Amino acid sequence: MNTAMRFFALILLVFGVGVICLSVGSVAVSPQEVLCAFRGQEGGVADIVRYVRLPRLLLSFAVGASLALSGVVFQAILKNPLADPFLTGVSGGAAFGAAVATVISAHFFFISFAAFLGGLFAVTAVYILSRLRNFGRTSMVLAGLAISFVFSSGVLILFALLRSDEVHRVLMWLMGDLSSARFGMALSVVAFSSVMFALLLCYHRRLDIVAFGDAFAHSLGVARSDVFALFWLSALLAAFPVALAGVIGFVGLVVPHIARFFFGPRHLFLLPASALIGAILLALADALGRSIAPPYEVPAGVLLGFFGGLFFLILLLRRGE
Repeated sequence: MNTAMRFFALILLVFGVGVICLSVGSVAVSPQEVLCAFRGQEGGVADIVRYVRLPRLLLSFAVGASLALSGVVFQAILKNPLADPFLTGVSGGAAFGAAVATVISAHFFFISFAAFLGGLFAVTAVYILSRLRNFGRTSMVLAGLAISFVFSSGVLILFALLRSDEVHRVLMWLMGDLSSARFGMALSVVAFSSVMFALLLCYHRRLDIVAFGDAFAHSLGVARSDVFALFWLSALLAAFPVALAGVIGFVGLVVPHIARFFFGPRHLFLLPASALIGAILLALADALGRSIAPPYEVPAGVLLGFFGGLFFLILLLRRGE
């Protein structure tokens, strides 16, 4: 099967997963009822599909695509197949920002904004620390891990100051809960992800070159400013979705490997393939989480952590390392 046919199959899979995700949940909806909901039917099941599940589906698609794209870029510029967006400390910083906003009983909008600021602060700290070490790959990874540990410890300290209901609220966010999705939130992430994806596509040749090493990239005219721009684009791709949807791991780590297996290492194909696979993976995890034990839900981030860990364990066993 050539690349065009694989992309066609992947796009069909996105639509199929979309129908499945709109159908499953505490209230089962048939595919026919899903179609009727978009033909103007009002009330009952149609409202559940349009106003509850559709925003959640759009948010899961956009967040999954963003985290996958961020993982592709970080693995290229760090030249580390195990790199993912959270090595930059984004998740730790965002979690700390959300916890602080919850302590002062802020509105959900301000909690998301505080999480975004916390993620950006963490990324900026990692960037400054890595610049002090001449932007080395090892120093960036170590700085990201150190910042993550600091902020994670800060979150645990704040838990001691929160009431039990506030602790539960923050914990659900930390587990990657998409139940608070609304159309405005979902559309903002879709628009943001689309713009960032377009910018990354402009850098696809530079990403191909950077992946071969610093000396090779420098000899072909890839400036350090290009690497900095890619770093910030990737960091923003992780920070903004995390601020709205919570901490969701393993998408940025697992999806690039799956996309490379089917579409190869060229970033012209790897970027869109990763975005589509990331969208599918997170949407399926969210649908599974709300279908396991209705009316209760298992956050998508928890399921992805569970299955992502199993995936890498199986991968290590197969490689014999």
